[in-house]
Amino acid sequence: MNFYKDISCAIFDLDGTLVESISAWREVDINFMKRRNLPIPDDFYDRVSTLNFSQAADYVIAECGVTDPKEVVMNEWLEELEYDYANVIGMVAGAKEFITKLHSSGVKIALATASRPELFKPCLERHGVLDLFDVFVTTDEVKRKKGFPDVYLLAAEKAGVNDPTSCAVFEDIYLGCVGAKAANMYTVGVLEEHSKDDWEKMREICDLIIEDYTKLV
Repeated sequence: MNFYKDISCAIFDLDGTLVESISAWREVDINFMKRRNLPIPDDFYDRVSTLNFSQAADYVIAECGVTDPKEVVMNEWLEELEYDYANVIGMVAGAKEFITKLHSSGVKIALATASRPELFKPCLERHGVLDLFDVFVTTDEVKRKKGFPDVYLLAAEKAGVNDPTSCAVFEDIYLGCVGAKAANMYTVGVLEEHSKDDWEKMREICDLIIEDYTKLV
């Protein structure tokens, strides 16, 4: 696959795929539950990895013993994460160079994320790549979470690309890769350390596996 010639649109997940933010999220989750003297369920990270803020808040309230109102939960997460996204979180090695080269080659670039604009826009702007994106799509805009093709198909549609087979999706979680394949898109799995337990499944389903973007530049 020559990404600069063979695809019309590159669709990127954000957390763990483009930016190294998973550790920040883990710390926020640990502190959030600790302040409430609540244990973190064994499958907590598997459950929340595909959820947006609203869905994740519903989950911790319904199943983890959190009694705060939903808006309080989401605002607490945002307040703790905003500084890190705007000032601390770095990009995955080679990601900036890869996106820049895609843009220069005329490839449409889309973000398909469960994150919030208040977080991803300052982060991407600080790294000098925000203006390289043609489209930003969040899972708030579709009915089904990652694991389904909805968010990737919407990203392609908004980018003006009608043929899913001409799109490449970059994801760091297994269910994201499942959704991308269901959209009939070329799927690239990014091996992020926190999803290590799913690496073998990702290798089985993805068209390509990378550790970072340095070899693609």
